[in-house]
Amino acid sequence: MKKWEALSEGIQLSWVLLFSLLIPLLVGIWLDKKLNTAPLFILIGMFLGILSATVGVARMVIRTFAQASHPSSKQASTEHGEAASSEVATPPEEEPPPETEETD
Repeated sequence: MKKWEALSEGIQLSWVLLFSLLIPLLVGIWLDKKLNTAPLFILIGMFLGILSATVGVARMVIRTFAQASHPSSKQASTEHGEAASSEVATPPEEEPPPETEETD
């Protein structure tokens, strides 16, 4: 991973954490002030924020590890001197044996 890609991932991670934690918490604070139900909606907002942050970070980690374990076909093919292809080669399917007709 290049330096600028790592920096981009770090910035994206910080935004995911910031907004997924902050927005539900602020909505919970606002609802508690509006409805005078402190700390009910603050706790709900915190729970939803932690849940969404966990899901967001997990998705980023899965995507990053998938990219690291399967380098893009363009990069892999240029290393071997082949033309770039966006599809991964799959083995050819075997043809079924020819059907025979039985006579009575």
